[in-house]
Order: sequence, then structure tokens, then C-alpha cells
Amino acid sequence: MAKARGKRVYRKATAEERARHAKIREQIAEELPEIRNRAKEQLALLKREGTPLRQVLGALRAERERQGLSLADINERTGIDRAALSRLENNEDANPTLATLERYAEAVGKKMVVLLSEPAT
Repeated sequence: MAKARGKRVYRKATAEERARHAKIREQIAEELPEIRNRAKEQLALLKREGTPLRQVLGALRAERERQGLSLADINERTGIDRAALSRLENNEDANPTLATLERYAEAVGKKMVVLLSEPAT
């Protein structure tokens, strides 16, 4: 079922709103270049090093445990067999599909993002 969307209403900002917006832009203007630089550095690091599968699985397990969820809870949320979940979390040679990782991530309230980049030279 599609969500009903309301009609967007456009109006001119009041003088008070324009002044408030200008003040906010001034406040962040000094910080914005540093924020952008930090984001670029983080992205470059991810592109260079990536995130090994073991780290992803470890992060999912840590989040599950932080939330106090059992493998049975994840099984109920994903339909993935408990034994398969256990093997996934504990097996160094795990080779899950992206769909499996996405289901697990959603079960603990996370979103999986895949990044494709050029190899480091």
C-alpha cells in the first residue's frame, strides 16, 4: 500500500526566519570545511581498507548482544535458522550472502551499505 503524501506548500520566509537562517549559516560556515575534510578522510580510509567481513559479523553480534537479543530472537526476526546464525557469528570461514547480512542488520536496527572502489595503489 502506497503512503499518502501531502501537498507541499511553498511560501516566502519571514524576515525573522531569514535572519535566523543567515545566523545559522554564519555559525556553521567556519566548521563546514573541517566537517567536509573529516568526511573525505573517513571515506578515503574506507576506500583504502574496506571493512573485512569478520568485522561486519563482529559488529552485528556485538549489536545483538548490546540489545540483549538471543539467536532465537534474530531467528524470529529474520527466518534464518539459529544454527546458521551461530555458524555465521563463530565461523572464521563464513561466506554469507548479502541478503543474509542485510536481514541480520535489519533485525538489529542497522542498515548495511556496500561500497565499491578502485583498488589501493
